[in-house]
Amino acid sequence: MTDVNIAVEMLVDAFEDRYDNALLISADSDLVGMVKSVLRLFPKKKIIIMFSPERYSAALHYTVKDSFIIGRKKLAMSIFPKQVTKRDGFVLEKPPEWKSL
Repeated sequence: MTDVNIAVEMLVDAFEDRYDNALLISADSDLVGMVKSVLRLFPKKKIIIMFSPERYSAALHYTVKDSFIIGRKKLAMSIFPKQVTKRDGFVLEKPPEWKSL
């Protein structure tokens, strides 16, 4: 259901004019229809597709003007530490089953 939820929210956000440019991190070609619909209904909006390493969709790539692969180094720089303390003192912990790069 994740791809359905992403599609619904991106369409709703487009109709509510909540973005001019959207970054979609996915290689799920099921999202092509939604991307085409947003670009058809809102020609001034821009959707950029970002692929994670080893994931790619030619269908998504050819649907938009801009797409790129997020490099492993950039992903590694974006990973949260094992623990994050919120302003209220609550500690968020990375689940042990999550693998690190």
